[in-house]
Amino acid sequence: MYYPLRIVLVLLSATLILNGCILERIFRVQKQFCDFEKYFQIEVSEGFRVILLEPVILKKDITRLAGAEPSKKKFIRDELVMTYNAERKGTSTRGQYDLHIELRFIRTKGEYRLKEAYLGKNLTDVLTDKLLTQIIQSICKSEKSLIKQQITIDIRALDRTLLPTRSEITGILGPPNPESGIKHTQRYDYQLKNNDDADEAITVKIEFDGSGTRILRIKVKYLGYNLEADLEKGEAVLSVDIFDKGET
Repeated sequence: MYYPLRIVLVLLSATLILNGCILERIFRVQKQFCDFEKYFQIEVSEGFRVILLEPVILKKDITRLAGAEPSKKKFIRDELVMTYNAERKGTSTRGQYDLHIELRFIRTKGEYRLKEAYLGKNLTDVLTDKLLTQIIQSICKSEKSLIKQQITIDIRALDRTLLPTRSEITGILGPPNPESGIKHTQRYDYQLKNNDDADEAITVKIEFDGSGTRILRIKVKYLGYNLEADLEKGEAVLSVDIFDKGET
């Protein structure tokens, strides 16, 4: 009669062992956010760049959490540059509406560790550098849940007038999916360039109020990473699937 409980305990123990390494590194980075100026630097110019002054996260952590290999890799001396480039599904736009993320690693202690993370101009223009900066700088004080694999951030102080208008979003991302279906919602679906094996979805969903002009919510799923910003509640939730992907 105790077998089911034992099986659960064994599976839980195995999960914690397999994920222990990556969780330890994630917790170290979370602690770094509490001394932000010592460990991080933000640059905003044609995109949004975060520089990690004491790199911790490994290359294998990124690919594991993302659930996909990058669109492109490039080695430059002791550095590795990984680029994830998502293009609109079913359209030929020659890169105009691509969602571009570039990760730069430096080789230290025999492993490549994340040194810089850059979000391209389209993602930055939709989310805005103000929202991104507030999220990054608020991670230390955020509400964290290991069980739900997410952190919740207070964004009530965000000036919503700085967010793009509906017409500006269409200019940034192009016309939304014709089958969005909901009158005041714009949805965009993407696929990862040069990676037909990527199973994870890449989507952007933006909900507006009854007038169709004021943004209520922004939801972005980029591979294994999720951001949901509820402007009405003044709350942003960052989540990532830690436990259901391969070994550390």
